[in-house]
Amino acid sequence: MKVILLKDVRGCGQANTIVDVAQGYAANFLLPHKYAVAATEDKLKEFEAKRAQMDAAKAKEEEQLSGKVKSLEGKTVTIVARATEKGGLFKALNAPDFAKAIRAQLSLEIPESSITTDPVKTVGEHKVKLHSKNSKAELTVVINAQ
Repeated sequence: MKVILLKDVRGCGQANTIVDVAQGYAANFLLPHKYAVAATEDKLKEFEAKRAQMDAAKAKEEEQLSGKVKSLEGKTVTIVARATEKGGLFKALNAPDFAKAIRAQLSLEIPESSITTDPVKTVGEHKVKLHSKNSKAELTVVINAQ
């Protein structure tokens, strides 16, 4: 029996996919618990329209992210953090800290998953790599002692 999964089901599939399962499994577990709906003609048409809409929204979101990443190329962000006299930081700085600084200083919302770098543990100037599906950029982060 073909069903459209509404939620992720372990051993069966992920949400918003069409899977073929045993009729008893569908009738006794998936349908009563509202994990899936039967894949009728009407539901399949509705599902395809919804999927096309979601794909278009995702493509638009990726395009916007690529534009944001390109606009950050060569920019500089400053972060003030507590540090020792030798220049070591008390707390390593990671992607969430850099995303917060970009949001505060450059007014751009960049997801943490788009920032790739090793944890920064020293005061000074560091390069942070940003990426999206279609573009890459390098941002300079200056870390000053508090």
